[in-house]
Amino acid sequence: MYEDDEHEEDDVEKAPPWLISFGDVTALMLTFFVMLFAMSQVNSEKWDAVISVISTRTKIDTNLKPNPNAEKNISSVEMLPALPPEYLSGILKEKLADDPVLSKAKVSLMDERVIISLPSRTLFLPESSLMTQSAERSLFRLAGVLNKFGNQIVIEGHTDPSPVKTGAFSSNWELSLARALAVSQYLKQAGYPYDLTAMGEGSGKYRFLNSALSEERRYELARRVDIVIYADAGGQ
Repeated sequence: MYEDDEHEEDDVEKAPPWLISFGDVTALMLTFFVMLFAMSQVNSEKWDAVISVISTRTKIDTNLKPNPNAEKNISSVEMLPALPPEYLSGILKEKLADDPVLSKAKVSLMDERVIISLPSRTLFLPESSLMTQSAERSLFRLAGVLNKFGNQIVIEGHTDPSPVKTGAFSSNWELSLARALAVSQYLKQAGYPYDLTAMGEGSGKYRFLNSALSEERRYELARRVDIVIYADAGGQ
Protein backbone atom coordinates (compact mmCIF):
# COMPACT_ATOMS: atom_id res chain seq x y z
CA MET A 1 0.00 0.00 0.00
CA TYR A 2 2.75 2.36 0.89
CA GLU A 3 4.49 1.64 -2.35
CA ASP A 4 1.42 2.79 -4.38
CA ASP A 5 1.27 6.08 -2.43
CA GLU A 6 4.91 6.76 -3.18
CA HIS A 7 4.32 6.10 -6.87
CA GLU A 8 1.33 8.55 -6.93
CA GLU A 9 3.39 11.32 -5.32
CA ASP A 10 6.14 10.81 -7.86
CA ASP A 11 3.64 11.01 -10.73
CA VAL A 12 2.37 14.53 -9.64
CA GLU A 13 4.38 17.33 -11.32
CA LYS A 14 5.56 19.94 -8.91
CA ALA A 15 5.31 23.70 -9.76
CA PRO A 16 8.59 25.41 -10.61
CA PRO A 17 9.91 27.91 -8.01
CA TRP A 18 9.52 30.99 -10.32
CA LEU A 19 5.78 30.37 -10.60
CA ILE A 20 5.37 30.80 -6.87
CA SER A 21 7.19 34.12 -6.95
CA PHE A 22 5.07 35.24 -9.94
CA GLY A 23 1.89 34.38 -8.03
CA ASP A 24 3.05 36.44 -5.06
CA VAL A 25 3.87 39.44 -7.27
CA THR A 26 0.50 39.22 -9.01
CA ALA A 27 -1.31 39.12 -5.68
CA LEU A 28 0.61 42.17 -4.47
CA MET A 29 -0.16 44.11 -7.66
CA LEU A 30 -3.85 43.22 -7.40
CA THR A 31 -3.87 44.45 -3.82
CA PHE A 32 -2.14 47.68 -4.89
CA PHE A 33 -4.68 48.44 -7.63
CA VAL A 34 -7.59 47.68 -5.30
CA MET A 35 -6.16 50.24 -2.86
CA LEU A 36 -5.82 52.84 -5.65
CA PHE A 37 -9.39 52.24 -6.76
CA ALA A 38 -10.64 52.58 -3.19
CA MET A 39 -8.78 55.88 -2.75
CA SER A 40 -10.16 57.27 -6.03
CA GLN A 41 -13.78 56.94 -4.97
CA VAL A 42 -15.37 60.32 -4.17
CA ASN A 43 -17.33 60.56 -0.99
CA SER A 44 -20.92 60.59 -2.23
CA GLU A 45 -22.15 62.94 0.50
CA LYS A 46 -19.43 65.53 -0.19
CA TRP A 47 -19.97 65.21 -3.94
CA ASP A 48 -23.70 65.83 -3.59
CA ALA A 49 -23.00 68.91 -1.44
CA VAL A 50 -20.61 70.39 -4.05
CA ILE A 51 -23.07 69.78 -6.90
CA SER A 52 -25.83 71.40 -4.85
CA VAL A 53 -23.77 74.58 -4.28
CA ILE A 54 -22.77 74.87 -7.96
CA SER A 55 -26.35 74.37 -9.13
CA THR A 56 -27.60 77.04 -6.74
CA ARG A 57 -25.04 79.66 -7.81
CA THR A 58 -25.39 79.07 -11.55
CA LYS A 59 -29.16 78.82 -11.67
CA ILE A 60 -30.52 81.22 -14.32
CA ASP A 61 -33.95 82.76 -14.10
CA THR A 62 -35.36 82.49 -17.61
CA ASN A 63 -37.98 85.13 -16.81
CA LEU A 64 -35.36 87.85 -16.38
CA LYS A 65 -34.53 90.08 -19.36
CA PRO A 66 -31.16 91.77 -19.99
CA ASN A 67 -30.99 95.26 -18.59
CA PRO A 68 -27.82 96.94 -19.94
CA ASN A 69 -26.75 100.09 -18.13
CA ALA A 70 -24.40 101.44 -20.77
CA GLU A 71 -25.66 103.75 -23.48
CA LYS A 72 -23.92 101.60 -26.08
CA ASN A 73 -23.41 97.90 -25.73
CA ILE A 74 -22.06 95.26 -28.08
CA SER A 75 -25.47 94.13 -29.24
CA SER A 76 -26.68 97.63 -30.13
CA VAL A 77 -23.60 99.22 -31.73
CA GLU A 78 -23.39 98.87 -35.50
CA MET A 79 -19.91 99.48 -36.85
CA LEU A 80 -19.64 100.77 -40.40
CA PRO A 81 -16.68 99.63 -42.50
CA ALA A 82 -14.13 102.03 -43.91
CA LEU A 83 -14.63 102.39 -47.65
CA PRO A 84 -11.79 102.59 -50.21
CA PRO A 85 -10.75 106.19 -51.00
CA GLU A 86 -11.10 105.63 -54.75
CA TYR A 87 -14.71 104.60 -54.31
CA LEU A 88 -15.44 107.48 -51.94
CA SER A 89 -13.94 110.00 -54.33
CA GLY A 90 -16.33 109.01 -57.10
CA ILE A 91 -19.36 108.98 -54.81
CA LEU A 92 -18.58 112.39 -53.30
CA LYS A 93 -18.01 114.05 -56.66
CA GLU A 94 -21.40 112.80 -57.78
CA LYS A 95 -23.22 113.85 -54.59
CA LEU A 96 -21.62 117.30 -54.36
CA ALA A 97 -22.19 118.26 -57.99
CA ASP A 98 -25.90 119.08 -57.48
CA ASP A 99 -25.42 121.46 -54.54
CA PRO A 100 -24.88 125.19 -55.20
CA VAL A 101 -22.25 125.52 -52.46
CA LEU A 102 -20.67 122.06 -52.43
CA SER A 103 -20.31 122.06 -56.21
CA LYS A 104 -17.61 124.70 -55.78
CA ALA A 105 -15.59 122.32 -53.62
CA LYS A 106 -12.65 120.41 -55.02
CA VAL A 107 -12.53 116.66 -54.34
CA SER A 108 -8.97 115.30 -54.49
CA LEU A 109 -7.46 111.85 -54.01
CA MET A 110 -4.05 112.07 -52.36
CA ASP A 111 -1.97 109.50 -50.46
CA GLU A 112 -4.88 107.18 -49.69
CA ARG A 113 -6.98 110.14 -48.54
CA VAL A 114 -9.98 111.92 -50.01
CA ILE A 115 -9.86 115.69 -49.47
CA ILE A 116 -12.92 117.88 -49.89
CA SER A 117 -11.62 121.46 -50.14
CA LEU A 118 -14.39 123.96 -49.38
CA PRO A 119 -13.55 127.59 -50.28
CA SER A 120 -13.95 129.87 -47.26
CA ARG A 121 -15.80 132.48 -49.34
CA THR A 122 -18.63 130.00 -49.93
CA LEU A 123 -18.91 129.12 -46.23
CA PHE A 124 -18.10 132.13 -44.06
CA LEU A 125 -18.47 135.84 -43.80
CA PRO A 126 -15.17 137.68 -44.55
CA GLU A 127 -12.52 137.08 -41.84
CA SER A 128 -15.17 135.43 -39.68
CA SER A 129 -16.09 131.95 -38.49
CA LEU A 130 -19.81 132.65 -38.90
CA MET A 131 -21.33 130.54 -41.65
CA THR A 132 -23.86 131.75 -44.18
CA GLN A 133 -27.32 130.21 -44.32
CA SER A 134 -26.64 128.63 -47.68
CA ALA A 135 -23.49 127.03 -46.24
CA GLU A 136 -25.48 125.58 -43.34
CA ARG A 137 -27.99 124.01 -45.71
CA SER A 138 -25.20 122.51 -47.80
CA LEU A 139 -23.36 121.12 -44.77
CA PHE A 140 -26.61 119.56 -43.65
CA ARG A 141 -26.75 117.64 -46.93
CA LEU A 142 -23.07 116.77 -46.65
CA ALA A 143 -23.57 115.30 -43.17
CA GLY A 144 -26.17 112.95 -44.63
CA VAL A 145 -23.58 111.69 -47.11
CA LEU A 146 -20.70 111.37 -44.64
CA ASN A 147 -22.63 109.34 -42.08
CA LYS A 148 -23.02 106.47 -44.56
CA PHE A 149 -19.49 105.23 -44.00
CA GLY A 150 -17.12 104.77 -41.08
CA ASN A 151 -13.87 106.31 -42.29
CA GLN A 152 -11.85 108.59 -40.03
CA ILE A 153 -12.50 112.27 -40.78
CA VAL A 154 -10.39 115.29 -39.85
CA ILE A 155 -11.50 118.90 -40.44
CA GLU A 156 -8.61 121.26 -41.27
CA GLY A 157 -8.89 125.05 -41.47
CA HIS A 158 -6.48 127.03 -43.70
CA THR A 159 -5.80 130.72 -44.37
CA ASP A 160 -3.60 132.79 -46.65
CA PRO A 161 -0.38 134.35 -45.28
CA SER A 162 -1.76 137.89 -44.93
CA PRO A 163 -2.36 138.92 -41.29
CA VAL A 164 -5.95 138.99 -40.09
CA LYS A 165 -7.44 142.49 -39.98
CA THR A 166 -10.26 141.85 -37.52
CA GLY A 167 -9.93 142.10 -33.77
CA ALA A 168 -11.90 138.88 -33.23
CA PHE A 169 -8.81 136.77 -33.94
CA SER A 170 -5.22 137.52 -33.05
CA SER A 171 -3.66 135.22 -35.68
CA ASN A 172 -4.36 133.24 -38.81
CA TRP A 173 -4.08 130.06 -36.77
CA GLU A 174 -6.95 131.11 -34.48
CA LEU A 175 -9.11 132.00 -37.50
CA SER A 176 -8.38 128.68 -39.22
CA LEU A 177 -9.10 126.70 -36.05
CA ALA A 178 -12.36 128.58 -35.42
CA ARG A 179 -13.54 127.80 -38.95
CA ALA A 180 -12.60 124.12 -38.64
CA LEU A 181 -14.49 123.94 -35.35
CA ALA A 182 -17.51 125.69 -36.89
CA VAL A 183 -17.71 123.14 -39.71
CA SER A 184 -17.24 120.13 -37.42
CA GLN A 185 -19.79 121.39 -34.90
CA TYR A 186 -22.38 122.03 -37.58
CA LEU A 187 -21.85 118.58 -39.11
CA LYS A 188 -22.52 117.11 -35.67
CA GLN A 189 -25.64 119.23 -35.25
CA ALA A 190 -26.80 118.15 -38.69
CA GLY A 191 -26.72 114.50 -37.61
CA TYR A 192 -23.20 113.20 -38.24
CA PRO A 193 -23.02 110.50 -35.52
CA TYR A 194 -19.28 109.87 -35.16
CA ASP A 195 -16.31 111.72 -33.70
CA LEU A 196 -14.60 114.44 -35.69
CA THR A 197 -11.16 115.98 -35.24
CA ALA A 198 -10.76 119.72 -35.91
CA MET A 199 -7.35 121.28 -36.62
CA GLY A 200 -6.16 124.79 -37.39
CA GLU A 201 -3.34 124.93 -39.94
CA GLY A 202 -3.21 128.71 -40.40
CA SER A 203 -1.11 129.49 -43.49
CA GLY A 204 1.34 126.65 -42.79
CA LYS A 205 0.54 124.77 -46.01
CA TYR A 206 0.43 127.77 -48.29
CA ARG A 207 3.93 126.97 -49.58
CA PHE A 208 2.70 123.65 -50.99
CA LEU A 209 0.34 125.33 -53.45
CA ASN A 210 1.37 125.38 -57.10
CA SER A 211 3.96 128.13 -57.45
CA ALA A 212 3.11 128.49 -61.15
CA LEU A 213 -0.25 130.03 -60.23
CA SER A 214 -0.70 133.74 -59.67
CA GLU A 215 -0.45 135.01 -56.13
CA GLU A 216 -4.10 136.03 -56.20
CA ARG A 217 -5.13 132.49 -57.17
CA ARG A 218 -2.87 130.96 -54.57
CA TYR A 219 -4.36 133.20 -51.87
CA GLU A 220 -7.84 132.17 -52.97
CA LEU A 221 -6.96 128.48 -52.79
CA ALA A 222 -5.30 128.94 -49.40
CA ARG A 223 -8.51 130.23 -47.79
CA ARG A 224 -10.37 126.98 -47.35
CA VAL A 225 -11.60 124.25 -45.02
CA ASP A 226 -10.49 120.73 -45.90
CA ILE A 227 -12.55 117.70 -44.94
CA VAL A 228 -9.93 114.94 -44.97
CA ILE A 229 -11.28 111.39 -45.17
CA TYR A 230 -8.76 108.67 -44.35
CA ALA A 231 -8.71 105.11 -45.60
CA ASP A 232 -8.92 103.59 -42.12
CA ALA A 233 -11.97 103.41 -39.89
CA GLY A 234 -12.23 105.69 -36.91
CA GLY A 235 -14.43 107.79 -34.71
CA GLN A 236 -17.12 105.14 -34.17
